[in-house]
Amino acid sequence: MRIIAGVYRGRRILPPSGRTTRPIIDRVKESLFSILGDQVRGAVVADLFAGTGSLGLETLSRQAKFCFFVETDRPALRLLRQNVSDLDLQEKTAIINKNAWYFTKWFRIQQFLDLIFLDPPYLDSRCSAPDSRLGKMLTDLAKPGLLSEKGIVILRHESAYPCLDKYGQLMLKDSRRYGSMALSFLIRPENTGPELLGDIS
Repeated sequence: MRIIAGVYRGRRILPPSGRTTRPIIDRVKESLFSILGDQVRGAVVADLFAGTGSLGLETLSRQAKFCFFVETDRPALRLLRQNVSDLDLQEKTAIINKNAWYFTKWFRIQQFLDLIFLDPPYLDSRCSAPDSRLGKMLTDLAKPGLLSEKGIVILRHESAYPCLDKYGQLMLKDSRRYGSMALSFLIRPENTGPELLGDIS
């Protein structure tokens, strides 16, 4: 695994061990950040179900302001802390060992989030109905005081199980398929941009 662009371009990061996390491949990560474009610069980011931090570290390399990493898997946490230390990014990160499913319940920091990466285990995200665990979380992410006006939620899920068009005040802007995996981009209704790019996968 490596950082593909920005200040730390080419730097290796420790991958997860075992099968409890699923690192995103470089081709898909490059496509994702091409879609986000300038939205990353200066952003406050939350990387939920962070694994060893590939997405959050990529944002910091591309000049995001700060990243909250949320993970509970002990081996992944150890490697995540090592990756942050190796890049000397302790002052721009917070590593939180709490259940990301309850993020909206316990996150009380007075800080609007501009980007939220949501990468739950596939088995737990196959149902995205409004009353499902994932559906309720997506609805809660758009409640006042958490997501900035221009904020974007990026959900990684199996392409065979698409998410809905709307969760409370969170609306599906776009979705991209990469084989068996998909990325869906959800925004608040007042967010009229950015226009997401064409498929470059």
